[in-house]
Amino acid sequence: MKILVIADIHGNAEALQAVLNKDGDADRTIFLGDAVLPGPQANETIELMKNMPQGINIFGNHDYEVVEPSLFDEWPPHWLAYNKWILDHFDQAGYDYMKTFQPEGEYEQDGIPMLLRHGYLSGGVRHLVPNTPDDKFVELGGGSDCRYVLFGHSHIQFRRTVNGQEFINPGSVGQNRCGRQAACYGLFEDGVFRHCNVPYDNRPWLEAIDRITPLHDFPEFLQRQKNGMITGFGIGEHEPWIRFSEEGYW
Repeated sequence: MKILVIADIHGNAEALQAVLNKDGDADRTIFLGDAVLPGPQANETIELMKNMPQGINIFGNHDYEVVEPSLFDEWPPHWLAYNKWILDHFDQAGYDYMKTFQPEGEYEQDGIPMLLRHGYLSGGVRHLVPNTPDDKFVELGGGSDCRYVLFGHSHIQFRRTVNGQEFINPGSVGQNRCGRQAACYGLFEDGVFRHCNVPYDNRPWLEAIDRITPLHDFPEFLQRQKNGMITGFGIGEHEPWIRFSEEGYW
């Protein structure tokens, strides 16, 4: 049994296509949330997801914003312009598909019980990263006794064992934050997990975001988004991501 584990596509169809070109022959897919927002290739991403091996798709925080846009009503004007354009151009079939996503919880794949979380923790620490204190991983585990806790959200590939429970982040397919030009993901093969990555052409993504005309009213924001894609530091070149990059994380 081969299970593809992906998270945080964020409307980057080229990155997802590269993953599927390499390992789309998997028997099952586990998707850990954040499919299209914020990214300029929402419809293309959903079409690719529909053709992934069947499996489990769970909601991420940005997926909830797609089905309930009022969740980002108080965001800054540049983010409102970006998200509104994406949703104004989003096909109804995409909404229908995303409404089938499932909540976080315990699931079983290939006979292995797993706790699937997106990885968002409300209040305090929002992103679990390699040096996050153990108690936050215990909080993410939520009392589950599953051997594996799979999660995304922090866009960095790593695994940690806390109290005998293994916490695995496959990294981000569509928005690397550690200065790498690659789509990151993971695979379970016959019950054994490993991290993977594959390079992809980011030019179609850059061309797509340039076509979002409302963002031309926010040139500095638009350039930041493009720089994040070009450099591989998706939310800016700052700590702790610089340190993680230097330490070899993806």
